[in-house]
Amino acid sequence: MKSLNLKSLLFSFLAIASLTLTSCDDDDDNIIDSNNSAYDLTVSNSNFTSLRAALERTGLDATLDGNGTFTVFAPTDTAFATFLSANGFASLDAVPTDVLRNVLLNHVLGSVNRSGDLVDGYVKTSAIDASGNNLDAYIDASAFTVNNAAIDTAQVNIEVDNGVVHVMDAVIPLPTVADLAVYNPAFGNLVTAVSQEGLVAALSATDASATPAPPFTVFAPTNDAFQALIDADPNDGLNNINDVLALNNLSDILLYHVVSGAAVRAEAIMDGDVVDPITMGTFTINTTNGVVITDGTNTETNVIVTNVTGINGVVHAIDFVLRP
Repeated sequence: MKSLNLKSLLFSFLAIASLTLTSCDDDDDNIIDSNNSAYDLTVSNSNFTSLRAALERTGLDATLDGNGTFTVFAPTDTAFATFLSANGFASLDAVPTDVLRNVLLNHVLGSVNRSGDLVDGYVKTSAIDASGNNLDAYIDASAFTVNNAAIDTAQVNIEVDNGVVHVMDAVIPLPTVADLAVYNPAFGNLVTAVSQEGLVAALSATDASATPAPPFTVFAPTNDAFQALIDADPNDGLNNINDVLALNNLSDILLYHVVSGAAVRAEAIMDGDVVDPITMGTFTINTTNGVVITDGTNTETNVIVTNVTGINGVVHAIDFVLRP
């Protein structure tokens, strides 16, 4: 998938530069009385000179030197060098401070998670979107990755007085809604379809002037949802995922799952809402018994996971494929 250009994200954070995880404070009176904090580790370990410099520049050194129960995914100097090169920055100082701060917060969880506690699925990081909602990261426990960034399996569970540190071989990227699907194998069929139809770049957009314009609300069918569509009607010619991928109107079907210009979170969804997606038609939402969508074919679909948050929108997983 196309790499996220972090330079384009600066505008999103200027209004919320002071926000961070609620359990943290940048004030010096929060410093713990020891030399074994997560920040201290970056001082004592020569592989973390870039991480230390980044923490100090953004004021997060006090946060990770303070009281708390953190999990810190700590990128090495090599990881930072790769990150800077991939995003077109000549040096760490060239990264806008607000963007750098959010990138760093994307490596911090507000609770202690040792390697054995990491399981497949999304977790809320301390990074935020433009509205202050915490971003999600996808952990693949078997591959030992966070947003496809590799954890160094030989350097995990480093105990510090305010939590635990795992060393990272790469900087964890700030995810778009497209990335959040790519990282999760449960959305494999959706990713294949979106890639085939050339829609990945559109759903990776972070610039409000793009067409379609972020932020996005994505109602994302899982692999099981695609299988449910295949199994629903034995006479519709859909016998496997390849038949779905061969549909002439597949692009319209996919865009029927996407709302442009608004990241609508579950708590903002109201009973009877009529949703106008990017493509033709509308669908209706009922909240009497969970969140249920009635699509253009009068088929009901359940929302099964909500508020998976990316830098350019929010994803809600659904158990059937919507059709205009």
